[in-house]
Amino acid sequence: MPATILIVEDHDAVRRSLRAWLETEFSQCRVIEVASGEDAVALLRVESPRLVVLDISLPGISGIEATRQIKAILPSAQVVILTIHEGDTYRAEATAAGASAYVPKRVMRTELIPTLAALLANADD
Repeated sequence: MPATILIVEDHDAVRRSLRAWLETEFSQCRVIEVASGEDAVALLRVESPRLVVLDISLPGISGIEATRQIKAILPSAQVVILTIHEGDTYRAEATAAGASAYVPKRVMRTELIPTLAALLANADD
């Protein structure tokens, strides 16, 4: 069964473009998407994504809170925060919530794919 990557992003255009990019880069994976943290947590009833890529600024619960809930339900999931927020406070909160990586959107073109590839490779060990 292929690994599943879940994208959690409230901006439709960003989510669609990110999905297309990840489907191209990780053709061996299944890529699914939702628009909110609540939807991501609810989806865990039927899906077990290996990677979750989510924004911090989401409607309803934040990406930080969504990370806490995702890790409580599915501890094996690797959560990657992809956000415009670059402050140390956000990074520390994401790490404390259980995020495996923190990638600012400003550098996602160079850092996201290597980060996801490393997490996928480590999950296979």
